[in-house]
Amino acid sequence: MKLIVLRNNLKDGLDAIGRVVGDTGSTLPILKNFLMETVDGRIKLSATNLELAVTCFVSGKIVEAGSITIPLNIFASVVNNLQSERVSLETIGDHLVAKTDNYEAKIQGIKKEEFPIIPKPNNHQYFIEVAADSLRDALSSVMGAAQIAGLRPELNSVLFDYQISVLKLVATDTFRLAEKTLTESQFKANIDKTFKAIIPLKTINEVARIFKEDKEKVGFYFDPSQVLIKNENMEIISRLANGDFPDYQPIIPRETETEITLSRNELINALKLTGSFTDRLSEVRLVVRDGAKNIEIYSSNQALGENRYLIPAKIKGAPLEAVFNWRYLMDGLKGLSAEGISLGLNGSDRPATVRTPGDASYLYILMPIKAA
Repeated sequence: MKLIVLRNNLKDGLDAIGRVVGDTGSTLPILKNFLMETVDGRIKLSATNLELAVTCFVSGKIVEAGSITIPLNIFASVVNNLQSERVSLETIGDHLVAKTDNYEAKIQGIKKEEFPIIPKPNNHQYFIEVAADSLRDALSSVMGAAQIAGLRPELNSVLFDYQISVLKLVATDTFRLAEKTLTESQFKANIDKTFKAIIPLKTINEVARIFKEDKEKVGFYFDPSQVLIKNENMEIISRLANGDFPDYQPIIPRETETEITLSRNELINALKLTGSFTDRLSEVRLVVRDGAKNIEIYSSNQALGENRYLIPAKIKGAPLEAVFNWRYLMDGLKGLSAEGISLGLNGSDRPATVRTPGDASYLYILMPIKAA
């Protein structure tokens, strides 16, 4: 194999696949490597941790076709520190030689045959396609509600609920839940049956990070156990999570005891200030007094003291007090972009909702903390 590649193209490709190599959790030496090969006149870089595979196509001149796998860390270190923009790459036996005008490195590699086979989904015909900017916004609005770690993979994931005319993205850790709805004007699909698929959070993080071009289309191709996510130059192949996603519809409040309309930015400031006085449970108390035209955010800590913040608000309904994890409440606010928001409260022990008035595309549900 002989290639001539621009350093920046190599760097971008290695950055795209790099996190997969760093997250193998395996003692298999080959998983510390990435595969470089020529395919259909293009240079292809691939990495896998056996659960997730990322492929990037980079531009360059192919003098001779071929393939090799080499350790990503050492090759990335070489590429990141090169001063020359033009890099020549050549395989000699089981080595990859990288040359510039004033530098040469010979890196020990392994033949392609030793690299794990990356199985692709059988489905290459039926897809859901979303613009990258809309996809990133939707994913970022729900992924914070997923469980970061745990024994239930369906909670460490994002649900794709395809209903033909709408696509719902949902995440929950059982304490909070976020749902984002994309309408048929925001995606394209040629699938005529409804279905649900659960994509692991690690895969979702890579999708949100890798697909950068705002108006570029990102396609999802599902089969029963895998999903292929791709555009022209990038591919992600991931296993789907096992388990059944919780049936969350019954917990969505159908009525609201107390509805509060207020400034999103004011509430964010209040949570940041009062949150500094909380302990490891991050508890803040939200108080609505009878006849008041503001709400009170209050927190205290025996070792630190106490503080309170008053926010002007339009209040409809009964007075109440409820305790929330302020960090979880903040996560819900991050999914909203409008300045005016609505909190729907239902006492101290039933789910609260966070929405934008007049916008049904986003819903955040948060359980209060039971007061001691």
